Amino acid sequence: MHIYGSAVTAKVAASHLALGGAGIGGLIIHLFIWHLIFRLMFTVWHIPTFGPFIFFAILAALIGYGVWRRQFGPRRRRGGFTGHGTGSGPRDW
Repeated sequence: MHIYGSAVTAKVAASHLALGGAGIGGLIIHLFIWHLIFRLMFTVWHIPTFGPFIFFAILAALIGYGVWRRQFGPRRRRGGFTGHGTGSGPRDW
């Protein structure tokens, strides 16, 4: 019985790799996440009276956040100040 179970497991694993491995699985997960996002958008849109205003406010906030991240995104620092000789500027000796 155990040998048969291992053979079935190997067959399923091999067929998953034949379909593209993590590419197909990642696609399915991304499609599921986008499906949930669109359902949330439609739910917000159908709130009586203020739904479209809330929807466009959320959309404007996301666009503004994207612009802000591009302009004032994370800065990469070149090492830290841990003592003498760690700076990247000209030497004074």
